[in-house]
Amino acid sequence: MKRLNSTVIAATLLILLSAAVSEDYSDDYIHTPGKCILQGSCNNSLPCAVNGSDPYSPDTEHQQLLLDICPMYANSPNGVCCSKEQLLDFKSQLAVVTPIIGGCEACMHDFKAIECGFFCDPDHSQFVQITNATYNDTADATVVSGIRYFITEDLAERIYTACRRVKDTITGGIGIAYVCGSANCDQEEFYVSLGDNPYVDLKVDFIVDDESDVSYVTPLGDEFIYDCDEEVNNKTCLCTDCDAKVCPVIVEDDTTVYWHFTLPTGLGIWLVLIVAVVVPTFLHKPRKTASNNVGMTDVKPVEGQQNQAIDMTSPNLAATRGKTNGHVRTSSLQKPPVAPFSPQLSTASTVHGHHDEARSLITKKDSIFSFWLRWGPRLGEMWSNLIYRYCWTVLGLSIFLVAICCGGWYNFSITTDPIRLWTSESSVSRQQKVDYDGLFGTSYRACQMVVKQKSDTLYNVNGKDVSGLFTSDNLKNIYDMMSYIQNIKVPNPDGNGDDVEYSDICYKPLGDFNTTDPGEDCATLSIFQWLDNDRDALNAPTSYITKFEKCADANLLPECLASFRGPSETKYVLGGYNEETYDYLKSNSIIVTFALDGSTEKLESILAWETALKDYLLEQIKVKSDTMDIAFSTDRALEDEIDRASHADVFTIVLSYILMFVYVGVTLGDFDTSPKGCLLNSKALLGVGGVILAFASVISALGVTSYAGLPSTLIVIEVVPFLILAVGVDNVYIMVQGVQRQITERIERGEVPDKESVKGVLSCMMRDTFPSMILSSLCQMIAFALGSLSFMPSVQNFAYNATIALFLNFLFQTTLFLILLRLDLTRHLTGRLDVLCCVKTKLVKPRRGPCRWFVEEFWSKFLFLSKWIPSLILIIFGGFTIANVMLIPEIKLGLEPTMALPVDSYLIDYYNIAYNDYRVGPGVSFVFKSRSGDPLDIYSADVFEELVGGKNSLRQTIAKYDVSASYQYIKGEGSFMTAYEDDWLDNRECCWNSTVAEFCPSIGDRSGCGECPQKGMTRDERYAYLRWFLQDIPRTDGSGCSSGGAVSYSTAVVFSSDNTSLLAGRFTSSHGVLPTSAAFIAARQQAMALADEVNANNKLIDVYAYSSYYPFYEQYDTIIRECGINLVVTVIATFLVATVLLGFNWYASLCIMLSVTMCAVDMIGSMVYLDIPLNAISLVNLLLSVGIAVEFSANIVQAFTVSTAGTSRVARARDALIRTGPAIISGIAMTNFVGVVILAAAKSQLFVVFYFRMFFTINCLCVAHTILFLPAFLAFLG
Repeated sequence: MKRLNSTVIAATLLILLSAAVSEDYSDDYIHTPGKCILQGSCNNSLPCAVNGSDPYSPDTEHQQLLLDICPMYANSPNGVCCSKEQLLDFKSQLAVVTPIIGGCEACMHDFKAIECGFFCDPDHSQFVQITNATYNDTADATVVSGIRYFITEDLAERIYTACRRVKDTITGGIGIAYVCGSANCDQEEFYVSLGDNPYVDLKVDFIVDDESDVSYVTPLGDEFIYDCDEEVNNKTCLCTDCDAKVCPVIVEDDTTVYWHFTLPTGLGIWLVLIVAVVVPTFLHKPRKTASNNVGMTDVKPVEGQQNQAIDMTSPNLAATRGKTNGHVRTSSLQKPPVAPFSPQLSTASTVHGHHDEARSLITKKDSIFSFWLRWGPRLGEMWSNLIYRYCWTVLGLSIFLVAICCGGWYNFSITTDPIRLWTSESSVSRQQKVDYDGLFGTSYRACQMVVKQKSDTLYNVNGKDVSGLFTSDNLKNIYDMMSYIQNIKVPNPDGNGDDVEYSDICYKPLGDFNTTDPGEDCATLSIFQWLDNDRDALNAPTSYITKFEKCADANLLPECLASFRGPSETKYVLGGYNEETYDYLKSNSIIVTFALDGSTEKLESILAWETALKDYLLEQIKVKSDTMDIAFSTDRALEDEIDRASHADVFTIVLSYILMFVYVGVTLGDFDTSPKGCLLNSKALLGVGGVILAFASVISALGVTSYAGLPSTLIVIEVVPFLILAVGVDNVYIMVQGVQRQITERIERGEVPDKESVKGVLSCMMRDTFPSMILSSLCQMIAFALGSLSFMPSVQNFAYNATIALFLNFLFQTTLFLILLRLDLTRHLTGRLDVLCCVKTKLVKPRRGPCRWFVEEFWSKFLFLSKWIPSLILIIFGGFTIANVMLIPEIKLGLEPTMALPVDSYLIDYYNIAYNDYRVGPGVSFVFKSRSGDPLDIYSADVFEELVGGKNSLRQTIAKYDVSASYQYIKGEGSFMTAYEDDWLDNRECCWNSTVAEFCPSIGDRSGCGECPQKGMTRDERYAYLRWFLQDIPRTDGSGCSSGGAVSYSTAVVFSSDNTSLLAGRFTSSHGVLPTSAAFIAARQQAMALADEVNANNKLIDVYAYSSYYPFYEQYDTIIRECGINLVVTVIATFLVATVLLGFNWYASLCIMLSVTMCAVDMIGSMVYLDIPLNAISLVNLLLSVGIAVEFSANIVQAFTVSTAGTSRVARARDALIRTGPAIISGIAMTNFVGVVILAAAKSQLFVVFYFRMFFTINCLCVAHTILFLPAFLAFLG
């Protein structure tokens, strides 16, 4: 942020070729080679006219000045016509011009060559003609105020071409705009404006022609001229300052092999699958046995046996499966002889003959691997008896355990800090943030107001077509809003002192450097800064339109600078303009930015002021305008709106859990049509108890992690309860339905169960269900525990809480819920009604519920009605999975900010305008340090070359990426202080020091100060002057020093402890507009690639790129790999656990792993067409899908493994489906559906997308794989 003297700029740049048509002049001056007609300075730096004077013969000092300023004439054999004083004046002029064109060494050299030729060339009388000269009595000399300068066409074209694209080193604006007032001016327009410049006393008419009618004129040629892409003094121009073709093409690394599952490959695999399924199905001819035909044909019960219960403990069980009198022997339920509900070996009574029979099927070879098959049921029985015997002790200990766990809530906290959520302490971006903040401090907070015109109507003002925003009335309305905001006052949070207003908390670039007028230092960026914040100027449209047009092209002109002595850059104050044509006055958006102090000392006041700003602008939005729309954002806006969305959806979330709560209570019991029978068989209180235990496990898990000092997150609070309800309720249904089957079969055998049977019923139930429950629970706990290997704290936190909650939930279910089940069973067997426990009735046989009836009587029969149905299911599911595998590379990454907002958020309009109209994105800094770790000397030739001068320097690389089509998100050439510091040192108006080597600012009293030395400075002196440069405030009155670095560069470098070198420094650039998360991710990766290229091409400096948003997006560098590793590891762990608990039945474990893997793959593929991006939230949900899929799959596979329904795979598959299907459908599936569907009404898209849409899909996929794919697969290959 610098200020430049427009008069000096125009004067010194004036000589850059002016093609002005003039009359044929004649003069009396001698035009002879080796004779001077201009020599020395007479008045206001105007040259003196002389008539054929001899050139100067330079002495040592003169010669040194020539080497520094006009090196092309330093060795002139005929001397020079320029004096020492002229050279010093020219050097000061160069100090002003250098920040504009000094970034291009060739352009700067050409400028020097044409200027030095005009007043130093000993033969200048051959191409210079005096047109206006006046005698000055005071100077006693003739002062020249007008000349003609003859140059060749090649010279004119080469200089213009070399300089026309050069950008200033601060704003990146086109340099020639400072001369002709427009970045679009062509060569002719540029010359016309130079020839008629009102700020220049010396009028120069450049005559561009290879020949002249004047006899003595020989136009100056291009002997000393360099093209833009040529190296000068071992320095090159940025390629962006030259023609685009000069920039090297960046070849992206194409060595990375990206895996793609192409359509032909997918179709080919699916075709192979079809053949592999169809051919065996066609060739297979099932044996005509009862077990093989179960479900395939109609069955007819044995005569006289319709109501006879089957003794499942009979040693002659196998004989009951044969044919009797030509009919299939079945039970009264018209199904094959199945054991009581159990994913393990079943028992119909306390007699264990059936287990003995199943155990006899285990050969001696298998027995060493089947420990769990033999001891799992026994352990369940022993555990049940233990809990039954010591139920009250267990109850007390369990309550004590919950209380101890909940004691951790004293340390409970919720973190919403994105840094702590998404980045680990060891992550590169987080370490770079810590390093950056430690070096350069925190940046300012930004509040923005954007005013956008509603229509594209153009208005004619001052003969120019401008957008409606530039009409006087609209500009006054915008100005008034800005002024009101600047005067907003809020009470002091301390309760003491005056109210806090904008000037108290604003960001002031000058900091402590400005002691003259600190009230004007607030960094407010707006187009009104171009008018000196003068509202009255808006009464004169012709004037302000001209000023806007001028300042939009040349932000650094003194009359365009802001009150804080820096530029209001066009790209930050206007939006929606055409970047190719520079039609700034057709911009459809005006942006006003209020910069606030970024320190924490004033945070409370700043937050209060931002709230007041929000309230005011929300009221302005309600006042509808016919011509303008208003949008805004504050630094705290996104966090506030996300918090508002969370509070707005609390009711929806609570309602979701209440519905799940009610559903479990209503559907847990058996179905009955009579009121008393319904209440007798109801399990409402038991269901409520089960849900309470699920929540108790969640609360206890949060307490345990709080003991460990782990903060909770919104993901944990929102997802873990859903997970525990999902998998926990399934076990509740399994246990309750196991008890119900025990009661039903005892009644069918003619027994009358009473409360004395409670222990036996619970013992048998646990013997049947315990192995399956511990299999699924242990698989889930290990799967989620492995999720803690993630590098993302939010995923780790979820994994910790989910694992602990799953363990506690299993513990509570096998202890507390078993006790509740004992109490409920005692109530039921004594004929007492549920809820109304005082009312008794007669014990009746419960009827099957609709879900159980559906599975047993319809679905299990339909699924195996024909051998082609399982085959068709396998083909469809296989094709679906293959298609989803093909979609995996298409999955999007990221999380759009608007997705987390309420649908009525004011930020949505702001983001839409920003994405469409803004012309610049977030800033990016390229921080450099010494690679060796020692302080860096930037003035050493080697370091300077790596930073600025060399072809592979940091500055050149940034410029190269700026114009690369492949790296479209790097915008800006990289601003650094070197050019300005050199100008400051060379300018006699800037660099002064006192006799005691103290800093003398360019603003203020300079008595006792002298000029800085130009040469021979020691290293310590050089760094001392650098510190003074960084403290010097640029002047704003159009005179004196405008190159001080206090505004732009005071925080650009960090000095070493001895102030003789640097610890670090930074180049500042920016990203392009980043409308999506994908753009943010790509922009960060491009900046990382740029830094890596610089480090690879240089040896002394080490560079990293930093922007404030980088830590949030680092996760996407590894999220795909991390997602894959987490899913693969959890699936493999599930396989290994299942293998051990299934008696090393590898095939059964592979079936579970296949189903779980297909569910996960199908969910990932579904994310593509459901438009669900991959991020930390969806990664957690994918881990959740694995856990739920294990719960679904493990039960049915284990039931199939131990089924004794026959040797036929079809019969065993149907048996497994009948045993597990009702509990899965009515339990976990329907409970999830009830809770998830309500989330569709959430106000936040975050809940709709990641919880409703994703949870619903997970549930559907898991149910489909459990009741469709797995039975079909087990029947086909089980």
